[in-house]
Amino acid sequence: MGKPVKTGESWQVFLDVLRVAATLAVVLMHTVTGVRDGYFDLSDQKLVLSIFNALIDVTSWCVPIFLMISGYLFLNPERKITWEAAIFRFCRRIVLALAIFGIPYALLEIVGYLGYFEWFMLPMAVKHVLRGHSWSHMWYLYLILILYAVTPLMKWLLEKLPRAWVLGVMAALALGVGVIPFIEALLGVKDGFALPLDGIYPFYYLCGYVFVTRKKEPRRWEGMLSAVLFGVVLLIQIGCRFIEGYHVDMAYSYPLTILAAIFLFDFGWAREKSGKRKAEGSRLRKMISQLCPLCFGIYLIHPVFLNFFYKFLKITILDFRFYVGILGFFFVTLVGSVTGTWLLRKIPFFKKYVL
Repeated sequence: MGKPVKTGESWQVFLDVLRVAATLAVVLMHTVTGVRDGYFDLSDQKLVLSIFNALIDVTSWCVPIFLMISGYLFLNPERKITWEAAIFRFCRRIVLALAIFGIPYALLEIVGYLGYFEWFMLPMAVKHVLRGHSWSHMWYLYLILILYAVTPLMKWLLEKLPRAWVLGVMAALALGVGVIPFIEALLGVKDGFALPLDGIYPFYYLCGYVFVTRKKEPRRWEGMLSAVLFGVVLLIQIGCRFIEGYHVDMAYSYPLTILAAIFLFDFGWAREKSGKRKAEGSRLRKMISQLCPLCFGIYLIHPVFLNFFYKFLKITILDFRFYVGILGFFFVTLVGSVTGTWLLRKIPFFKKYVL
């Protein structure tokens, strides 16, 4: 989740908007997955389960968008990133976040599982974080840590490779980790041929590079067309969840998610480049500018509120009218996360080095 940067004299407004939108989508997704993947039997509630899965599908573009934003910022040929900056600035921020947030989260899991606290659990929690076993949403930090660490090498390779080769590698990744696995999942093939699904993350990182190095200016209709196609993809994702026999779990590598992320990013990019974005002083722009610096913190702490309700108080969406429950937990979690992040950023260390 790279911070806002300037290009020339103007802010890249669309990156801020996409970052905030993706953060909201993450909170909504985890509001749903916290119940769907929790200790709740939904086998006799097929409609509820279908709606849950549809909501997860239509928010699945959130992580791809984060990665595309990072690729757009860090793989920009005009931005020089040394190994020293990659390790001691960008990676340091992620390591601190893992230590400050990941260790307490891992400790809470241990205490919750055993039902009591002992001091020996502290080094156990550290060990869990080192092995990548903290709260589930923290996986993204390990991913972005690796990408930041290899960014100077990627930039060097991208300077040497022809653009056609880069696009060829991306096409192979999209086919091998996206299209083929999706078809196999659709057909119920368990031991088919496919590349490791984690290969989709470098693909999205490179998508950001493709956009930032695109020299051809967007046509007037490009942004609107991408918005329409984005909406069509979401409708297809929703429709699939209500087809009898469709049981393909969401994956960030599957074709519809790839298309949704690319269409949404292109919508923002095209509007930015064609000068059709909102005025700088608009209320929406001011709200976005205030929320954008809080996004990383919101991502880090929003599960605290969900776990408090779902695991500690044993109160979930299912205890209320369905849509009231979803919206209620979403807004309470969002407001709590925004407030918590805002307070943490009042501490100079957190603002400068972590959030």
